Amino acid sequence: MKNVIAFTALAASLISGAAVAASTTELKVTGVIKPPACAATIAGGGTVDYGTIAVASLNKTSVTKLDTKEVPFSVSCDASAKVALKFTDNRASSKVTGLSPSLGFTDETAMMGLGAASGKKIGAYSVALKQGSFTADGASVDTLFTLNQGATWSKGTRSVFASSAWLSWGTTGTTTPVAAKTVSGTLAVTAIIDKPNNLVLTSDVPLDGSGTIEVVYL
Repeated sequence: MKNVIAFTALAASLISGAAVAASTTELKVTGVIKPPACAATIAGGGTVDYGTIAVASLNKTSVTKLDTKEVPFSVSCDASAKVALKFTDNRASSKVTGLSPSLGFTDETAMMGLGAASGKKIGAYSVALKQGSFTADGASVDTLFTLNQGATWSKGTRSVFASSAWLSWGTTGTTTPVAAKTVSGTLAVTAIIDKPNNLVLTSDVPLDGSGTIEVVYL
Protein backbone atom coordinates (compact mmCIF):
# COMPACT_ATOMS: atom_id res chain seq x y z
CA MET A 1 0.00 0.00 0.00
CA LYS A 2 2.84 2.33 0.75
CA ASN A 3 4.16 1.73 -2.74
CA VAL A 4 0.82 2.59 -4.23
CA ILE A 5 0.54 5.79 -2.23
CA ALA A 6 4.09 6.87 -3.15
CA PHE A 7 3.47 6.24 -6.83
CA THR A 8 0.23 8.17 -6.74
CA ALA A 9 1.90 11.15 -5.10
CA LEU A 10 4.67 11.22 -7.69
CA ALA A 11 2.19 11.05 -10.54
CA ALA A 12 0.26 13.98 -9.08
CA SER A 13 3.44 15.96 -8.82
CA LEU A 14 4.29 15.36 -12.50
CA ILE A 15 0.81 16.34 -13.61
CA SER A 16 0.99 19.53 -11.61
CA GLY A 17 4.38 20.44 -13.16
CA ALA A 18 3.11 19.81 -16.69
CA ALA A 19 0.20 22.12 -16.11
CA VAL A 20 2.45 25.14 -15.39
CA ALA A 21 5.17 24.51 -18.04
CA ALA A 22 5.72 27.47 -20.49
CA SER A 23 4.62 27.06 -24.10
CA THR A 24 7.07 28.32 -26.76
CA THR A 25 7.27 28.54 -30.51
CA GLU A 26 10.07 29.69 -32.80
CA LEU A 27 9.94 32.62 -35.24
CA LYS A 28 12.37 32.48 -38.17
CA VAL A 29 13.27 35.39 -40.46
CA THR A 30 14.77 34.18 -43.75
CA GLY A 31 15.72 35.44 -47.18
CA VAL A 32 18.73 35.85 -49.43
CA ILE A 33 20.52 39.01 -50.48
CA LYS A 34 21.58 38.02 -53.97
CA PRO A 35 24.01 40.07 -56.07
CA PRO A 36 23.47 40.29 -59.82
CA ALA A 37 24.92 37.42 -61.83
CA CYS A 38 26.93 38.41 -64.92
CA ALA A 39 28.46 36.37 -67.71
CA ALA A 40 31.00 37.35 -70.35
CA THR A 41 30.65 36.02 -73.89
CA ILE A 42 33.14 36.04 -76.77
CA ALA A 43 31.70 35.38 -80.22
CA GLY A 44 32.91 32.35 -82.14
CA GLY A 45 33.36 30.29 -79.02
CA GLY A 46 36.20 32.51 -77.84
CA THR A 47 38.64 31.46 -80.57
CA VAL A 48 40.65 33.99 -82.56
CA ASP A 49 41.97 32.07 -85.55
CA TYR A 50 44.88 33.30 -87.66
CA GLY A 51 44.54 30.34 -89.97
CA THR A 52 47.57 29.17 -91.94
CA ILE A 53 50.57 31.49 -91.82
CA ALA A 54 53.12 30.81 -94.56
CA VAL A 55 56.77 30.81 -93.48
CA ALA A 56 57.51 32.98 -96.51
CA SER A 57 55.23 35.70 -95.10
CA LEU A 58 57.33 36.09 -91.95
CA ASN A 59 59.80 38.94 -91.66
CA LYS A 60 63.17 37.31 -92.28
CA THR A 61 65.23 39.42 -89.88
CA SER A 62 62.74 40.77 -87.36
CA VAL A 63 59.50 39.96 -85.57
CA THR A 64 56.27 39.73 -87.57
CA LYS A 65 53.22 41.65 -86.45
CA LEU A 66 50.07 39.88 -87.60
CA ASP A 67 46.87 41.72 -88.52
CA THR A 68 44.63 42.74 -85.65
CA LYS A 69 41.64 40.44 -85.30
CA GLU A 70 38.38 41.84 -83.98
CA VAL A 71 35.72 39.73 -82.27
CA PRO A 72 32.36 40.73 -80.71
CA PHE A 73 32.31 40.64 -76.92
CA SER A 74 29.59 41.21 -74.34
CA VAL A 75 28.81 41.07 -70.64
CA SER A 76 25.21 40.29 -69.67
CA CYS A 77 23.78 40.54 -66.14
CA ASP A 78 20.41 39.53 -64.74
CA ALA A 79 20.19 42.95 -63.04
CA SER A 80 21.99 46.25 -63.48
CA ALA A 81 25.51 46.00 -62.05
CA LYS A 82 28.88 47.72 -62.04
CA VAL A 83 31.58 45.32 -63.17
CA ALA A 84 35.18 45.26 -64.31
CA LEU A 85 37.21 42.74 -66.27
CA LYS A 86 40.56 41.16 -65.46
CA PHE A 87 42.67 38.96 -67.70
CA THR A 88 44.79 35.97 -66.70
CA ASP A 89 47.36 34.65 -69.17
CA ASN A 90 47.18 30.85 -69.18
CA ARG A 91 50.38 30.62 -71.24
CA ALA A 92 52.43 33.23 -69.40
CA SER A 93 55.56 31.07 -69.27
CA SER A 94 55.65 30.93 -73.08
CA LYS A 95 55.70 34.70 -73.67
CA VAL A 96 58.54 36.13 -75.71
CA THR A 97 59.54 39.31 -73.89
CA GLY A 98 60.49 42.60 -75.49
CA LEU A 99 57.76 42.56 -78.15
CA SER A 100 55.48 45.26 -76.69
CA PRO A 101 57.27 48.15 -78.51
CA SER A 102 56.10 46.57 -81.77
CA LEU A 103 52.58 47.52 -80.67
CA GLY A 104 53.55 51.00 -79.53
CA PHE A 105 53.68 50.49 -75.76
CA THR A 106 56.22 49.36 -73.21
CA ASP A 107 54.13 47.60 -70.55
CA GLU A 108 55.45 44.07 -70.69
CA THR A 109 52.53 42.79 -68.59
CA ALA A 110 50.16 43.67 -71.46
CA MET A 111 51.69 40.94 -73.62
CA MET A 112 50.48 37.34 -73.37
CA GLY A 113 52.15 34.08 -74.35
CA LEU A 114 51.47 32.39 -77.71
CA GLY A 115 52.61 28.95 -76.66
CA ALA A 116 55.73 27.03 -77.63
CA ALA A 117 56.74 24.50 -80.28
CA SER A 118 59.86 22.33 -80.47
CA GLY A 119 60.99 23.93 -77.23
CA LYS A 120 60.87 27.46 -78.66
CA LYS A 121 58.57 30.25 -77.53
CA ILE A 122 56.51 31.46 -80.49
CA GLY A 123 55.75 35.08 -79.64
CA ALA A 124 53.16 37.15 -77.80
CA TYR A 125 49.82 38.86 -78.27
CA SER A 126 47.76 41.68 -76.77
CA VAL A 127 44.03 41.94 -76.07
CA ALA A 128 42.23 45.28 -75.91
CA LEU A 129 38.74 46.68 -75.58
CA LYS A 130 38.37 48.57 -78.86
CA GLN A 131 37.86 52.25 -78.15
CA GLY A 132 34.55 53.64 -79.32
CA SER A 133 32.96 50.26 -79.89
CA PHE A 134 31.25 49.73 -76.53
CA THR A 135 27.74 50.50 -75.38
CA ALA A 136 26.10 49.96 -71.99
CA ASP A 137 22.37 49.26 -72.24
CA GLY A 138 22.52 50.80 -75.72
CA ALA A 139 24.32 54.04 -74.75
CA SER A 140 27.89 54.78 -75.85
CA VAL A 141 30.47 54.53 -73.08
CA ASP A 142 34.18 55.21 -72.61
CA THR A 143 36.53 52.42 -71.63
CA LEU A 144 38.21 52.84 -68.23
CA PHE A 145 41.11 51.23 -66.41
CA THR A 146 42.32 50.93 -62.84
CA LEU A 147 45.73 49.90 -61.53
CA ASN A 148 44.63 49.68 -57.89
CA GLN A 149 41.64 47.31 -58.02
CA GLY A 150 39.05 50.04 -58.38
CA ALA A 151 40.28 52.62 -55.87
CA THR A 152 40.72 55.12 -58.73
CA TRP A 153 39.79 54.99 -62.41
CA SER A 154 41.10 56.67 -65.56
CA LYS A 155 39.92 56.84 -69.13
CA GLY A 156 41.77 54.26 -71.20
CA THR A 157 43.59 55.56 -74.24
CA ARG A 158 44.35 52.02 -75.40
CA SER A 159 42.38 49.85 -72.96
CA VAL A 160 44.78 46.91 -73.21
CA PHE A 161 44.47 44.06 -70.74
CA ALA A 162 47.49 43.74 -68.44
CA SER A 163 48.20 41.71 -65.33
CA SER A 164 48.08 44.84 -63.18
CA ALA A 165 44.97 46.39 -64.72
CA TRP A 166 41.21 45.97 -64.55
CA LEU A 167 39.09 47.38 -67.37
CA SER A 168 35.56 48.76 -67.23
CA TRP A 169 33.25 51.35 -68.82
CA GLY A 170 31.91 54.74 -67.83
CA THR A 171 29.39 57.23 -69.17
CA THR A 172 31.08 59.32 -71.86
CA GLY A 173 33.26 61.99 -70.28
CA THR A 174 33.33 60.42 -66.82
CA THR A 175 35.77 58.12 -65.02
CA THR A 176 33.28 56.23 -62.86
CA PRO A 177 32.16 52.71 -63.88
CA VAL A 178 28.54 52.68 -64.97
CA ALA A 179 25.95 50.12 -63.90
CA ALA A 180 24.31 48.23 -66.74
CA LYS A 181 22.58 44.98 -67.58
CA THR A 182 24.28 44.54 -70.96
CA VAL A 183 27.61 45.86 -72.20
CA SER A 184 28.73 45.00 -75.71
CA GLY A 185 31.53 45.93 -78.05
CA THR A 186 34.65 44.56 -79.70
CA LEU A 187 37.82 42.84 -78.52
CA ALA A 188 40.92 43.60 -80.58
CA VAL A 189 43.63 40.91 -80.59
CA THR A 190 47.07 41.47 -82.10
CA ALA A 191 49.68 38.72 -82.29
CA ILE A 192 53.42 39.03 -82.88
CA ILE A 193 55.63 36.16 -84.07
CA ASP A 194 59.25 36.07 -82.91
CA LYS A 195 62.16 36.26 -85.35
CA PRO A 196 62.39 33.19 -87.60
CA ASN A 197 65.89 32.36 -86.40
CA ASN A 198 64.45 31.94 -82.90
CA LEU A 199 61.93 29.34 -84.08
CA VAL A 200 62.08 25.81 -85.47
CA LEU A 201 60.30 26.14 -88.83
CA THR A 202 60.92 22.67 -90.22
CA SER A 203 57.53 21.49 -88.93
CA ASP A 204 54.16 23.04 -88.10
CA VAL A 205 54.23 25.73 -85.41
CA PRO A 206 50.70 25.99 -83.93
CA LEU A 207 49.82 29.22 -82.14
CA ASP A 208 48.54 28.31 -78.68
CA GLY A 209 47.55 31.46 -76.82
CA SER A 210 45.03 31.05 -74.01
CA GLY A 211 43.69 33.54 -71.50
CA THR A 212 40.79 33.86 -69.07
CA ILE A 213 38.62 36.97 -68.85
CA GLU A 214 37.04 37.24 -65.40
CA VAL A 215 34.11 39.45 -64.42
CA VAL A 216 34.81 41.38 -61.18
CA TYR A 217 31.84 42.85 -59.29
CA LEU A 218 32.43 46.41 -58.09
